[in-house]
Amino acid sequence: MNHNTKRRVANDHLAIIVAMDRNHLIGKDNRLPWHIPEDLAYFRKVTLDHNVIIGKNTWLSLGKPLDRRTNIVLSRDPDFHPRGCIVCHDIRDVLSIVNEQTSFIIGGASVFQQFVPLVGKLYLTRIEAVFEGDVYFPDLDLNQWTLLSYETQTARSGFTLAFETYIRN
Repeated sequence: MNHNTKRRVANDHLAIIVAMDRNHLIGKDNRLPWHIPEDLAYFRKVTLDHNVIIGKNTWLSLGKPLDRRTNIVLSRDPDFHPRGCIVCHDIRDVLSIVNEQTSFIIGGASVFQQFVPLVGKLYLTRIEAVFEGDVYFPDLDLNQWTLLSYETQTARSGFTLAFETYIRN
């Protein structure tokens, strides 16, 4: 047994996927502050055929379940039962349902805040611009993470996107 191997506390099967601007802005009026098809395509490619974990307000902004994904909505409202979704009332419920299945936390801010200590992987899309909005990604110490991949792309809109993937140290 190698005693130098660090034991990871985080769940390797849990990941956050999020797009943010230079100031870590992620939302405005319960919507994305931008429309960048290249980022939406990346999000779809990464999350397709996996679980997505989403807060109630973010789910309501979408209006329907994301196709070809198991939609797990985190809500404290016992009367909330959207069609085509699994509703969980706390993180323990979510973790018991997803077990070891690859699952992506997709927002909003309070759900990200709850899951940051638990996830083993981050998929960050950084948009090299500043937008107006009212919701920001929680503070994140990237010293606790190792960059696995980095790719840039210029969107048709002219924005530069940086797709970054990290694993927890």
